[in-house]
Amino acid sequence: MRPLLLASVSVAALFIGSQANAADLPVKARPMVVPAPVYSWTGCYVGVHGGGGWGRNRHNQEAVVAVVSSGPVLAFPGTVDSSGGLFGGQVGCNYQLAGNWVVGAQGDIAAADISGRNLDPIAVFFGDPGTIGIKSDWLASATVRLGYAFAANRALLYVKGGGAWIHNKWDLSFADAHYFPSTVSETRAGWTFGGGFEYMLTQNWTVFVEGNYYDFGKGKLLEVSPSDPAAFYSGKQTVETVKIGVNYKFGWDAPVVAKY
Repeated sequence: MRPLLLASVSVAALFIGSQANAADLPVKARPMVVPAPVYSWTGCYVGVHGGGGWGRNRHNQEAVVAVVSSGPVLAFPGTVDSSGGLFGGQVGCNYQLAGNWVVGAQGDIAAADISGRNLDPIAVFFGDPGTIGIKSDWLASATVRLGYAFAANRALLYVKGGGAWIHNKWDLSFADAHYFPSTVSETRAGWTFGGGFEYMLTQNWTVFVEGNYYDFGKGKLLEVSPSDPAAFYSGKQTVETVKIGVNYKFGWDAPVVAKY
């Protein structure tokens, strides 16, 4: 009986000792789990863009049609189509609302070479080879944006609209009427509407493509020549642009918290 009791006690002691030794062994560290970055559109940004523009520039001339200056005054409307490149920059801020909606405001300005030339309608009337040209050399806008984020918050579809400004130089050097000076400039205000797609490459860098429509109203009287009784009016002007660009976004992102 006693040997059996001693054997039982020995087995129990051995089991308890092995458990104690196991408890003293170091615990293997569990691997660190880092979640995917949390993307947010909230923040301010600055960037550059380039692209192209296409304009339709209406104009009107009032001229006396006679060998002497006592004839009737007739109106000669015309249109000059223009096209060319642009390059500029933008600055703005976005705020992401609860969920996927994003609101923001942006200002941009671009140097442009959107130019064209067409036949002068007075010259056509008289069978002369006269032409009228225009060059839009800068374009700017101040807009608000509304967008919807998707694809894990990295992609943004948006629409935008607001005020716009453009600067034009009309070249009347080859017009049938003798304008002096032969180059006249104007800065016009109007409105713009457009939309685009923007994608986050990283937490800070984004790329975008967008299209915009600009409308600059009916125009105004630009020149009355003292040497030839003719008046030149700029008319309704519209411009369409396509831009691609890149933005660098500053802070206010949701923090990335590592979990262990």
